Amino acid sequence: MSTVSSTSNAVDGLISGLDTTSIIAKLLSVDAAPQTQLKSNVSTAQTKVAALQGVNTRMSALQTAAQNLTKAATWTAAKATSTSDGVAVSASSTAVPGSLNVFVDQLASGRSVMTQAVATTAGDGTPVNIAQKLGFPLDVTDNQGNLLGTVDLSKGSFDDVAAAINKASSTLGIQAVAVRVSDGVYRLQITSTKTGASDGDFQLVSRPADPSAGNLQLTKLSDPADARLYITANPVTDASQIDDSAGSSNPAIKVTSSSNSFKDLMSGVTATVTKTGGATVSVATDTSAVASSVQALVDAANAALSQIATTTKAGTVGGDGSNAGAGALNGNSTLRSLKNQILTAVTSALGGTASAATYGVQSTREGTLSFDSGVFSKAYAADPKKTQQLLAPTSVDSTSSSVGIAERLLAVGKGATDKTSGSLTGAIAGQNNTITDLTKRISDYDLRLAAKKSYYQKYYSNLEVALGKLQSQSSWLSSQLSSLSSSR
Repeated sequence: MSTVSSTSNAVDGLISGLDTTSIIAKLLSVDAAPQTQLKSNVSTAQTKVAALQGVNTRMSALQTAAQNLTKAATWTAAKATSTSDGVAVSASSTAVPGSLNVFVDQLASGRSVMTQAVATTAGDGTPVNIAQKLGFPLDVTDNQGNLLGTVDLSKGSFDDVAAAINKASSTLGIQAVAVRVSDGVYRLQITSTKTGASDGDFQLVSRPADPSAGNLQLTKLSDPADARLYITANPVTDASQIDDSAGSSNPAIKVTSSSNSFKDLMSGVTATVTKTGGATVSVATDTSAVASSVQALVDAANAALSQIATTTKAGTVGGDGSNAGAGALNGNSTLRSLKNQILTAVTSALGGTASAATYGVQSTREGTLSFDSGVFSKAYAADPKKTQQLLAPTSVDSTSSSVGIAERLLAVGKGATDKTSGSLTGAIAGQNNTITDLTKRISDYDLRLAAKKSYYQKYYSNLEVALGKLQSQSSWLSSQLSSLSSSR
């Protein structure tokens, strides 16, 4: 005879012998079929959302690449070069093509001095008060005599003195280091933290409390000086060729800098010098940088097209009607339209009759885009302005109503990803709304299934009670019949 299950609210057939737990489970499984389908629909919708978001990410990247190409700075990229490793040059977006012959005559320096040598221990081996021997405290002034600060140290070793100066280095504009010159004997080197005839200068004034104990004695190592170069009409290889006098056949124009960097030596060009000598500094349009920006746009478009192709892949229909290898959004009209918009943006004529293929950009039989940097570079070198005006008109004139490849693809990207009106944004929102609705219906079904389960349990419980009564009646009738037979 069956027993009541200890792990279920259902009661197995005590009288009937039926496995009511199993029966109820099977009945609930049938009743739950619609809910199972709802859960499957949620999973499908979530897959579609993920697929749409993947395309949206690629379209956002396309929009960014297109936006970059509509900026004037992208098309004015310049590359600076130097014929000498002693003159390093860099160009900003404001640099314009041109060249200069320069001769670096002098590097920038700051004042550097060395104190007198002092033994760290006395004849009897006791430590010497170095701060006192060097005549501390010290006033530090600039080249105009303005007080920068005071190093007030009444006692200390060479390391203590150097540490005290370096602690206030940002204020004083100097730094110090102890230099061993022989066993037990050191000097203190004090150097400006800046360079330049003015900025790199300083003065030290000793104010010892006891002048007889010691006073500061300095040996000059270097004077403060500006970096100096000359711009010449012809290349110069030796300082003796420099002649900045009036009427010179090779006139030289002096340029100075408090540091070894000459900002805007040419418009938008910074030159950093590391050694003396001549060099020719040149600036030219960086065609390769512009080509890289166009390549980035084509790559972004192909990434979007590839994502769309994967997402909308048709797959193969089997004999049982299943579709193997199909994309999550097989046949989606929004994505098909998006693909066509990307390709049309490139294949449509530019400026009336010009073709993007003339500048190295075209569509392929595979439904992607290709870019030939050689073709582009040749066209750009031949006519930079026309190339820019046809591919990205707004990079030349932000108020232009003309549209090139960059503007077209930018519009496609915005139309797909806009937070309020984007086609992909709307499609993603629609799928999320579907998921929300289905989730609510699934939750409602949980309540319905719970009620069904309770009904089935009650039904089979009542059945067992009814069978129990019948069994009792049967037993009573049997006993009555038995007693009648025995009384005859």
